[in-house]
Amino acid sequence: MNYYVINDEGVYPALAVAQEPELLGGPWYEGIPISIPLPAVLQYELVEEDEAVYHIKNLYDAEAFPLMSKTLARILAGLGVNNIEYFPAQLLNRNNQQLLDTHVAFNVLGLVAAADEATSTTFFEDQPIGLIDTDFASLTLDPSKAHGLDLFRLAENCSAIIVSDRVKEAIEAAALPGFVFYGPGEWSG
Repeated sequence: MNYYVINDEGVYPALAVAQEPELLGGPWYEGIPISIPLPAVLQYELVEEDEAVYHIKNLYDAEAFPLMSKTLARILAGLGVNNIEYFPAQLLNRNNQQLLDTHVAFNVLGLVAAADEATSTTFFEDQPIGLIDTDFASLTLDPSKAHGLDLFRLAENCSAIIVSDRVKEAIEAAALPGFVFYGPGEWSG
């Protein structure tokens, strides 16, 4: 099985999240269940865009409190991906003041140390590959370390969400726009 770093760069112009919910911390990137009190619905605001046409991404993972479209959540559930917690969310589109119920906040459970240390490189020669925030210049994954999971956060750089061939192919078959899948040596971060 092959694995990829997934990223939703969006379709230009893609609206970014301008404002996130104000929460008292939370282990959103630590791979453990959320235990802090949450409001019934997490509120997010999207930036205002001057463009007449703009797009909302299916995956907002660069934010402190990640979001995915309900369409993407259904695809993952249909594949049997069950290591994700979902939380109700709403997006306020500042362009038209529309309140959207199209996304959910999410938390990926489990961090997996799956970097291939022999073929991955870091930005700094003296930086060893460690946990949480390794600065990869080029990441290669070792499929044998992924334990057959279809989706997980990378323990060596927990901002990276890793998906299997199955997830990649299902997203491509659904024709969800804006996704990029970085294969061996293609992702840096």
